[in-house]
Amino acid sequence: MMSVWFGAMMILLVTAGAIAISFTDFMSDRLYGKKRVFFVILLLSYAVYRGFRIRQALRQKDQDGV
Repeated sequence: MMSVWFGAMMILLVTAGAIAISFTDFMSDRLYGKKRVFFVILLLSYAVYRGFRIRQALRQKDQDGV
C-alpha cells in the first residue's frame, strides 16, 4: 500500500513540475526551446507511466484479495 501512496505523490509532484515549467519562467535559464518542451513531455509521460503502474498494482491487490 505504501508504494501506491508513493506513486500517487510522485504523479502529483511530476504533474505540478510539468505545469510549473510550462506556464512560468521556472528554469528558463537552463531549459529553453525544444529542450523545455521535451522535458515537459518527459515529465508528463512519467506521470502516465506511474499511473499505469498504480492501476496494475491495485488490480493485482484486488485479485489476490478475492
